[in-house]
Amino acid sequence: MSDSNRNNNNNENQNLISVSSEPDLHINIKGVPFHLHKEMIAKRSSKVSLLLERNEMDELRLILRDLEVETEAFELVARFCYGLEVRFSSDNIVSVLCIAYYLGMNEEQSSDNLLRKASEFLEQRVFPCWNETVNALRSGDKSLDKLADVGLVDLFFDSLIEKASYDPRLLGELVKNREEESDDYRPNPRRRLFVKDWKSEDLITIPLRLYEPLMIRAIKSRSIPVEYIVLSVCKYAKKWVFDAEESQLGQRREVVEAVERLLPHPRGLISCEFLFESLKHSIWLEASSECRNGFGIRISKQLDMAKSTDLKILSQGYREKAESFEDIELVKTVVMSFYSYYANEDSEDVSHFEKVAKLLEEFLFLAASETSLKLEGFVELAEITVTISQGILTYSDGIYKAIDAFLESHRYLTESEKMEVCKVLDCNKLSQEGCEQAAKNQRLPLRIVVHVLYVSQLQIRDTVAKEIKVIGEKVDEDEEEEIGVSSDEDEMEKMSSKLLGLEIENHECVVHRWKKTKKKKNKISVWTQVKRKFGCLTSSSSSVDACTCDFKKKKKKHHHNK
Repeated sequence: MSDSNRNNNNNENQNLISVSSEPDLHINIKGVPFHLHKEMIAKRSSKVSLLLERNEMDELRLILRDLEVETEAFELVARFCYGLEVRFSSDNIVSVLCIAYYLGMNEEQSSDNLLRKASEFLEQRVFPCWNETVNALRSGDKSLDKLADVGLVDLFFDSLIEKASYDPRLLGELVKNREEESDDYRPNPRRRLFVKDWKSEDLITIPLRLYEPLMIRAIKSRSIPVEYIVLSVCKYAKKWVFDAEESQLGQRREVVEAVERLLPHPRGLISCEFLFESLKHSIWLEASSECRNGFGIRISKQLDMAKSTDLKILSQGYREKAESFEDIELVKTVVMSFYSYYANEDSEDVSHFEKVAKLLEEFLFLAASETSLKLEGFVELAEITVTISQGILTYSDGIYKAIDAFLESHRYLTESEKMEVCKVLDCNKLSQEGCEQAAKNQRLPLRIVVHVLYVSQLQIRDTVAKEIKVIGEKVDEDEEEEIGVSSDEDEMEKMSSKLLGLEIENHECVVHRWKKTKKKKNKISVWTQVKRKFGCLTSSSSSVDACTCDFKKKKKKHHHNK
């Protein structure tokens, strides 16, 4: 017993110890001295009994040292040997089992043995409860390695996976949109493992060498929804990589590599923000090329699902808590990887490329607002954005807005530097609204403003031409309809003439003449309205022949043929 507990239980010990009144076995466990009696320990342990017979008790110290026994656990073993009350818990049960196993405290040595009692406690009090199981697994981390040959680790894993299969929320609560709230997972009421206000122990608290094989077995079991597996792995990365101390480089590298191995590959299962954060840390921590490439491939599959703030994570460099835009090359690499991935697919769907083109414009605007972004970095990023948007986006308004934001946040630029910024802008692809804004923008160089005004005039000209063409086509359709009506009327008049026995030659009846006159007046009225609308007639001109435009000449030729 340790000194403190031996004094507290002195009366009990006097009744139990019949071999000797003085301890004859002195052991130090991690600096704590234990003064015991050899015969009392030998009665409960076949290993100690054998060492005592061989007079090799010194080896006991080596055995305990190799087991890395904790003082609290060894004290419980000693109390059991002395017949005192032993209180097991999830914190000490694995260590006690380990000591009992290696010291041979089993049925062969005694019917009332420590190994049986500890095993019953584990089976009846620990395994039925999620929290107790997780806590025992975490607390007995070092001792479990010594019990690998008895399959204790497998029992822990199977117990946890079985519980998580019935209620995956033990691994964490998924974040869902409002419209998805009605579809939340509902565990089987007959198998409910916790009440509403009960908080489950998180698996992410166990060490990596236990967590990784546990999650691998959970994935292979296919009994837990993959979304909850991903949730747990992402939380593990956040705790042990993203939020861990900077000094723990080796441990963080091991974790980020394990996380990459555990994450699934299908698109959309992992958030883009997490993937970008993981890629940045894998590079900063100098993880293996397989790890870095793994994150890069996952990003390339779903870059069109990302937000501009996700891309900002990559551009901030590898320093912890970095705020500046330092690395445009990594953004460029990710974009090229995306295009390489989808270029190999035989599909006519360009929606992925449109989303990425818009994403880059949004990111360019976000980056342009930062004073830390240098001129060279902006131009390089803008050139990438322009290249991506060619043939995909109709207008270059997004580029213009980013240029305007950069000029606003970098007012110290000279005129030549401003021209360098604006060289990526294709004024011919500005929308009418974009032209109107750019023409009034005093931050733009004068040459750019003049070019924008010229483009604006061309757009107005094209718009007017299109309107004239549309109205002309409409008038043509109206005239064709009128010609069709005249033909029908002529046929009816011929039939009427035959019925009445009339022979009309080189004359027009009064009614027919009246209709032709009315038709002519209607035509003049329509043409007069059209030509006045486009300025072909002056207020003083009332003749249809006053128009000299091509459109009028074309119609005049049409009347002649008719």
